[in-house]
Amino acid sequence: EAAVVSAHPEWAAEGLVGEEIQAFSDFLVYVLDSPTLASEWAVAIFDAASGFVDVYKGKNFPEDDEEWSRINTLTLRYEPGHYQPILPAGTDKTRPALKEVFEALNEENVIYVVTDGSA
Repeated sequence: EAAVVSAHPEWAAEGLVGEEIQAFSDFLVYVLDSPTLASEWAVAIFDAASGFVDVYKGKNFPEDDEEWSRINTLTLRYEPGHYQPILPAGTDKTRPALKEVFEALNEENVIYVVTDGSA
């Protein structure tokens, strides 16, 4: 929330962000563009209602390092009003690297949008 308010202080004044306002995945772009560790993350949000996937990639995401890409890629399922983590099944499974998420989406012809760079 602090990253959003920093980028858009008028939103706080207009009541568009705050404790009583539902957070939206669109706000991720602000924290992923901030000078924090979160700028090294990628977050893939699978929207159960629309069937689409939104991928938000931080400005410092380690795309060329597969091990760090795997560690820093988060996958979430969105149902209206609720986000849930998507975790690998079994103890021997590892989280997918962002490249693997893209490969699976392309293989299944899932429509997705990638948001990265400056907010």
